[in-house]
Amino acid sequence: MTRLSRRTARVTPMALAALLPAARESGAIDLALGIPQGRPTQSAVEAAVAALRSGGNQYADPAGLPALRRSLAAELSRVRGVPVDAEHEITISAGATEGLLVALIAATDPGDEVLVPQPFFENHPGVVELAGAVPRFVPLTGDAWRLDGAALEAAVTPRTRAVLLNNPHNPTGRVFDRTEFDALTAVCERHDLTLITDEVYDRFVYDGHRHLSPVGAVPALRHRSVVVGSLSKTRAMSGWRLGYCLAPPALTAALRRVHERTTLGAPHPLQHGAVALGPTEEASVATARALFQDRRDLVCEALRRAGCAVRTPQGGWFGLAGTAALARDSRELARRLVEHAGVLVAPGASFFAPPEAGDDWVRIALVRDHAQVRAGLDRIAAHLTRTPIPPRS
Repeated sequence: MTRLSRRTARVTPMALAALLPAARESGAIDLALGIPQGRPTQSAVEAAVAALRSGGNQYADPAGLPALRRSLAAELSRVRGVPVDAEHEITISAGATEGLLVALIAATDPGDEVLVPQPFFENHPGVVELAGAVPRFVPLTGDAWRLDGAALEAAVTPRTRAVLLNNPHNPTGRVFDRTEFDALTAVCERHDLTLITDEVYDRFVYDGHRHLSPVGAVPALRHRSVVVGSLSKTRAMSGWRLGYCLAPPALTAALRRVHERTTLGAPHPLQHGAVALGPTEEASVATARALFQDRRDLVCEALRRAGCAVRTPQGGWFGLAGTAALARDSRELARRLVEHAGVLVAPGASFFAPPEAGDDWVRIALVRDHAQVRAGLDRIAAHLTRTPIPPRS
């Protein structure tokens, strides 16, 4: 057998992946994946097609089309309330996932440790390991899933170099507050850590909560932070694979050297399409946010009626449902829901290390079509009523 690298061997398959073939075969309602509604504007599609037809098929500036960086800088400056330098602080990446990998390679050496709050977005540990670093998991505490400064401090070792934080948080829906950021700032400053924030859901915060970021709301962290964002969520264009890294000039220079040796650059014609989008209209974001908040309330109410323990998500596109009262193992529950109820949910094993720590949870997407969400929830409730799964003894 061909020898695999240690870093590749450590990257485990997602628990959800095992359910996808059965879900596709049965036509199950998908309440697992965060696929945005809608599509890019026709002007964006036409601009991308025009770029293809006019010869924009070769390499672009690896840092990203200047016009796209300027457009993003203007929007980020407006939203975050601080100046953002398009030339020296923004790099266009091939999606947020590549942006995270680039940031981790730039900030860590092989064997260094990265603090990762748990539960975590399922891609985060694998990206850390592919960069050659070691994820060190820090549990979010209590029913509210809080980021605890003492837990962060206790996890730091002489090998710790960075923190990887998802805010708003996937899968819990937490939006971390000022007290939590103050504690995080103290730990980063005390141990000279780089903060890498995955902020792809930054515009989707509910109930008056405020999204805090090193760029804008937490200036003490800006000089040591890489903010990773995406056009996928606000622009409904996840398949275009356009993300960005926002970092201070010295960090940006390092990020670009890595980026040039991973993808070299994001797709040239699609960047032209993104330029044609222009600035995101706040009214359209507000409309989507209100729709998703309404859908969130529908999901939480239905899951509670079905016997799940649910903490209402404060932001993002997902929520965790506690299934300890319903099932011995959330992976078994997810399998039964696919096969017998025709609904796909993500088992909690994808978001915890070891996977068994997620046995009491499933993740539900909040942003699918309203009729699809309601039908899926009705099927879940009907199945649990008809065929209850014995809880753990």
